[in-house]
Amino acid sequence: MEKTKMNTLIKKPSIRSALLLVLSSPLATSFPVLAQTDSYPDRPITLVVPMAPGGPADTAARTVQVEMSKKLGQTIVIENRAGAAGSIAVTKVRRAAPDGYTLLIANASTHAIAPSIYEKLTYDPVGDFAPIGRIVVSPGILITSHKMAPDCKMQTFVDNLKNAPGKVAFGSAGTGTLSHLTGMRFQAATGTQMLHVPYKGLAPAINDLYSGQIDAVFDSVSSALSHVKDGKFCALAVQSEARLNDLPDVPTYTEAGLPDLNNPTWYGVVSPANTPPSVVTTLNAALNAALNDSNVKKTFERLGVFPAATTPQAYGEQIKQDISAWRETTERIGFEKIKQ
Repeated sequence: MEKTKMNTLIKKPSIRSALLLVLSSPLATSFPVLAQTDSYPDRPITLVVPMAPGGPADTAARTVQVEMSKKLGQTIVIENRAGAAGSIAVTKVRRAAPDGYTLLIANASTHAIAPSIYEKLTYDPVGDFAPIGRIVVSPGILITSHKMAPDCKMQTFVDNLKNAPGKVAFGSAGTGTLSHLTGMRFQAATGTQMLHVPYKGLAPAINDLYSGQIDAVFDSVSSALSHVKDGKFCALAVQSEARLNDLPDVPTYTEAGLPDLNNPTWYGVVSPANTPPSVVTTLNAALNAALNDSNVKKTFERLGVFPAATTPQAYGEQIKQDISAWRETTERIGFEKIKQ
């Protein structure tokens, strides 16, 4: 009789013991992730911006925020974490749970240039993040004072640089920023020398260009457009496949004889590495749907940037290619890496 009872217990384990067996198995750790993925998103999402409110990255984030929220059925909260050239925000997202609830606005500075300009980077732009998709491409523009190019022609500006090597000053948003390295790349391409004047952001550089303290700035179209239209500065070239509707008289860098400089910058969305593929797909679909919205398109057009939907894979490849291109540039110009 005792033997029969024992066999019965072995053959028919209790619900409690069966549950304990499941929870103790290696597969148990995957259950919460699967549950979250199946119901994603079931709570608000934080989109971290590595710049202060009002900057281009912040504008890109807020322009797609509302439409993405509608597509996902959840609120997207913008969190601005400026400082340390974006590394504060980037590091915060790198350390976040890979569940799709903490995202980052990535840009060429944080995810393409940074590996080539810092001696020790606190993150790996490729290995630490899962690309979601690109938001926009943002054409750059070279603007100068009228005295440096009275006819607003690139060749006139280059000739004046060659006649006064090292004396013409260009302003940037700071050492190692996109505006600085674009200026260095320009000098290498044209065989010229300029004096670099770093600022804390491009706004004070624009003020000094207007007052005549410096002679040129490698800016973005979105930032410089109103100044150019008002006739304050000369626009010599834009980084774009074709001339811009708002600046039909300004040639592209390719038309100006500098095709290697005709690469616009970009802004996109990434999440921590190991974010589940289904979550990445959901976010990419919501982002691309937002970029296809007519109001979003009009807003970006007014800002001088262009929606540029991609797959996560294509965006990831672009990041890798740009890292390689900027590494080649910094090595060619002998850029001394910054110690943080």
